[in-house]
Amino acid sequence: MTWKNKKTWLSAMLAVWLTACSGDNTATEKDDKPENVPEKPVTLTLYNAGTSIGLEDMIEKLVKEKFPHITINTIKRGEGINIQVLLSQGTIPDLISNPIGGVWGLKDDRLLSDLTPLIKKQGFDLGRLTPGIVENVKAHDDNGEFIFMPFELNNNALFYNKNIFDKFGVTYPTDNMTWEQVYELAKKVTRMENGIQYKGFLYDETSLVHKNQLGQTYVDPKTQKAVVNNDQWKKWLEVMTSFYQIEGNQLAKGETEKDLFLKSQTLAMRTGPNFLTELPEAEKRGMEWDVVSLPHFTEGSGQGSQMNTPIYGIPSISKYREEAFQVIAYLLSDEVQSIMARQGRIPVLKNEQVLKEFGAGLEGLKGKNLAAFFKDTIAKPILLSRYDGISKVAIVNKGIRGIGMEKKDLNTALREVEEEINKGIEAALNK
Repeated sequence: MTWKNKKTWLSAMLAVWLTACSGDNTATEKDDKPENVPEKPVTLTLYNAGTSIGLEDMIEKLVKEKFPHITINTIKRGEGINIQVLLSQGTIPDLISNPIGGVWGLKDDRLLSDLTPLIKKQGFDLGRLTPGIVENVKAHDDNGEFIFMPFELNNNALFYNKNIFDKFGVTYPTDNMTWEQVYELAKKVTRMENGIQYKGFLYDETSLVHKNQLGQTYVDPKTQKAVVNNDQWKKWLEVMTSFYQIEGNQLAKGETEKDLFLKSQTLAMRTGPNFLTELPEAEKRGMEWDVVSLPHFTEGSGQGSQMNTPIYGIPSISKYREEAFQVIAYLLSDEVQSIMARQGRIPVLKNEQVLKEFGAGLEGLKGKNLAAFFKDTIAKPILLSRYDGISKVAIVNKGIRGIGMEKKDLNTALREVEEEINKGIEAALNK
């Protein structure tokens, strides 16, 4: 069976289930239950494609303590296990945990639904969420429906190794720097000393492409063609690949920016996914570190970054939509968000008391500039396309690495990025 036919078959199956489940319990009135009557036991199937095992276990424990009648049966994505396999076996998840980049696939499989009726019925206050979240969620749906709920935010900051700056007598980074200022600083601390190559600044490429701080469109959703070969994307690539032009600041084969910062401790500055939980081990080996806010482009000062978050969704065909949303609402309660914040996870709430808990449960953070993480604000959503994922991969591989590692010029790299995106779109359309 081809993928195209398989998708058609799955959609047909889902249509049958949708018809069978048309009596959605979200539209019914609350039952007039006598007080103190135990809730009927419910088992919710959670398909997890976006949460770590440790966090998954904690969530199950918290939910069981809060709702003794609810059991979470988690099915983790892995080898031979994905959402299409589950659907073909007749297993319908009640809850789905997924990276935000997987929204388009879930929409294709009709596994996301408008949460607004549940939000209203259970009195969930969207005004508690961090500014920008609601607008960004609705931007993922053609009708502006609220089809998923973020769980935590992937805010970035600039980590720096104080020891390297002290060694070379260079002033530490500060909040609100531009990328151009980081470039000048990186040049000063990129040095060969006693046979050791110290590098000034490196970054997780995928993370910053997702951040898209200049708010640029990847693909025109109407023409389904790439729109990256322009002056704005050229400016982005010019600035972000300038660091590879600093002699000695390139990654050698087999190196990663994370290992250079944490293990060999020869990288002065880095940004990317938050690794606060791994820093105590680096401190044991002598590292002195701190963080400042994620640098910005001169043109995009104060604009913020595109929202990047793991999400929860509820299929319309779940038999337990009410209970599933109860779980989501609890995970976004002040209580649970505070627990997660203490572990170094960025809350999705704007409650100052919750935000103050950030990092409180981790060792070695006293006196650190943790407020820097909250300067990475959520920007207005760009014009989204289902092919943005293809575009981001092309920008990393053909753009950043094409210029930084293969020494291609900007115009050639941008043209190859555009060609790679359009080729990927064509292949996707012909599946």
